[in-house]
Amino acid sequence: MTLQQRIFQGMTAFSLDTIVSTVASVLSAVLVFRYLDPTSYGRLALFLSFYAAGGIFLDLGMGGVFIAEIARARGAGDKSRVKFLLSHYLLLLLTTGTLLLIIFVAIGLRQGQPLWGMIGAYLWLTAPNSAAYALFHGTTRYRRLAAQSITRSLTRLALLATLPWWWRGEPLLGVGLTYPLMELVTLLISLRLAQIVWPELRRAPTTAYSRKELLAIFQRQGLYAALSIPIKRIIDQLPIWFLKALADDVALGSYAVAQRVLLLIFSFFRSMETTIFPLVSEQAEADKARLQGVLRQMQRYSFWTGLLIAIFGGIVAPWIIHLIAGPTYLMAVPPLRVMLWLLVLYAFSQSQRPLFYALREQRWLFAIYLLHAIIYSALLGIGVPLGGAMGAVLVRLLTTSLAVSARLFVLSRVASWIWISPWSVFAIEAFDRKLWERFKQRAKRAIAR
Repeated sequence: MTLQQRIFQGMTAFSLDTIVSTVASVLSAVLVFRYLDPTSYGRLALFLSFYAAGGIFLDLGMGGVFIAEIARARGAGDKSRVKFLLSHYLLLLLTTGTLLLIIFVAIGLRQGQPLWGMIGAYLWLTAPNSAAYALFHGTTRYRRLAAQSITRSLTRLALLATLPWWWRGEPLLGVGLTYPLMELVTLLISLRLAQIVWPELRRAPTTAYSRKELLAIFQRQGLYAALSIPIKRIIDQLPIWFLKALADDVALGSYAVAQRVLLLIFSFFRSMETTIFPLVSEQAEADKARLQGVLRQMQRYSFWTGLLIAIFGGIVAPWIIHLIAGPTYLMAVPPLRVMLWLLVLYAFSQSQRPLFYALREQRWLFAIYLLHAIIYSALLGIGVPLGGAMGAVLVRLLTTSLAVSARLFVLSRVASWIWISPWSVFAIEAFDRKLWERFKQRAKRAIAR
């Protein structure tokens, strides 16, 4: 298949995944908000932030590196290297996952809080699912990747919908238990999906590679990826931690609800980055001009889509919050209206991480993430006491703008061949005119019928 066909296949699979998962997530969120009050939801958000922090150590930030290297090996037709990378990635995940499980269970026993153990089990079950994810993503098996995601979403929805039937204890604990159970069901499906892909790799010998190969990958790029990815995940959790420490559970719940709604919308945008991540590594050396054109088109359409959603979403934000969370959470409307403008910024950042990985320039990502975390923490320390949830959102918008600009500047210097001007979102190219003509022809045919 051509590059455009492969991207179309990925976008089709992920569009279906996004629709199903978004509907399931909305319904799941509605159920969670019915089970939990703002204080309990704030506690749940706090524990999930510890899951995210534990995930930092699950693969040591090497997931993207392994996926990019698997994509390169597959592009070169080297099945032996693909098998070697996958098997050692799984070993890494299971080792760290077991250690994290022991630590979280020990903390839970010491504090008498079962949620710690649930989060530990959630992490442990995430480990083999992450290996399956790397297999499907690195080999561009987009349909199986989407099937894994859909399974996860529908399973949690089913567990929440039937919660009153199988759980009689504290609602917070019941909702928390749905996470490890969801991963368990997903693991069983992932094993079945992997059995369909694995036979073509099973007989590939790996004797040509040793652990020195892994060490070389780590020294060349993995070290900076291992440092940058954890910092990125910590950045995502900083508002939660600062709101918990400097505000109250109501402000924390307000921010968490607004972020939840944003993530539901954002999932449609994220599917493009997921699709192109392995393809950028494959095409960076094969056809730079075509790759640049595709990324430029992606930036332009994402910008205008994000702008429309930010404007329209701000108008209907009260209705969205009322529908999903109920009138109790209407205090999340102002933070959500500001958060939606992050979608406009994402148009410029969605291709940045794939490009840094394709260029093996993770050191720049590490430096930018580190600077971002420092500035973000300092400004949150000022914004949260002054503005609560709204202060945290405004700080997030400001620091994200600075980080995106910094990455654009670095890419313009380290890889001028892939430089895509931000002003290109206002350009009209031949592809756009051709697309518009097709749209008009189909519209005319539809009207004629």
